[in-house]
Amino acid sequence: MNTEQIILEAAEKLFIEKGFNGARTTEIAKLAGVNHALLHYYYQTKENLFNCVFERISGRLVALFDFAFEGNAPFFAKLKKGIELHFDCLSKQIDLPVFILREIMQNKAQKEYLMTQIAPSAKRMLAKMQSALKKEARTGKIRPVKATNLLINIASLNVFSVVVAKAFFDTNDTRGAKALKRMLEERKKNNVETIINSLKCR
Repeated sequence: MNTEQIILEAAEKLFIEKGFNGARTTEIAKLAGVNHALLHYYYQTKENLFNCVFERISGRLVALFDFAFEGNAPFFAKLKKGIELHFDCLSKQIDLPVFILREIMQNKAQKEYLMTQIAPSAKRMLAKMQSALKKEARTGKIRPVKATNLLINIASLNVFSVVVAKAFFDTNDTRGAKALKRMLEERKKNNVETIINSLKCR
């Protein structure tokens, strides 16, 4: 891992934990093990560093579904994989959903930057998913549905599951951490079943 990546890792951790306004570049430099001047050399401003982090996170989430819909596996196997990958990504960084929603809602400039940077890869991923949905609908196995609506349904279930888990479980307590893990596994399975059953023709 090179210096830029080390700084990004540290920045991602602190931005998710404290938000754009709460995180300080001096803290990020200290966590990354570099001096503040070196951080400034690579990223110039806090805004540039934040945008790189936000783009990195968003791109990672888009890539999960892009990856899931590669190959020749059956449609429902691909969909299950995409839902589970998305859920696992959120549950490993349990503060991530709140961070994304907070920053998008609070900062119009960051929202516009995100939409501009992520739009091309998101459109490609949606086109791939829509093609798979249309193909499956022609067989009569699922009802016709737009890829955007499907993704919103998946995100709604997965994000809410993780947000609720964060609100009700103390991850610093051993018993709470175990209960959280059980709850997340149950929710992941339930979310997969809910989405798949909602698509199947009755």
